[in-house]
Amino acid sequence: MVFLASRDIKSGEQLFYSYCSLQQSASDRKADLAPYGIAQCICASCINATPETDALRRTFSARVEEYKRKSVIWERLPVANGWNVPVQTLDESLGYQKAVVKEGLDTHNDYWLEFIPALGTAYRWAGRPHEAQMLLQKLMRWAKYV
Repeated sequence: MVFLASRDIKSGEQLFYSYCSLQQSASDRKADLAPYGIAQCICASCINATPETDALRRTFSARVEEYKRKSVIWERLPVANGWNVPVQTLDESLGYQKAVVKEGLDTHNDYWLEFIPALGTAYRWAGRPHEAQMLLQKLMRWAKYV
């Protein structure tokens, strides 16, 4: 069996394995863990759960799908007066990425297969091709292991 880390792991850092879906709320995860005899999960997601983080998890797939749909639209629009994607759209995407990474949802395949390509498109169409290329390189490194 091979495990792949989606980020650097510090020496001595404790690692966790999920027995349930990453996209569940804390209460749903707790219910799924009960049959394993786990009454209190001590992972960061469970310890730091809030209504906001639960909402982020529950809506993750739908939001990633929305970013994917938007990126398809951006690719089809003609470039007029510069780039198509407003800076605030890119900033929103980057803010969402930060929240997703903080919650550990960047280990989910949808993050890599759907969101990262959409973010790369947003970078390209916001006039930031260098950042788009950097994301593509990260995606290719990730893809080697799946």
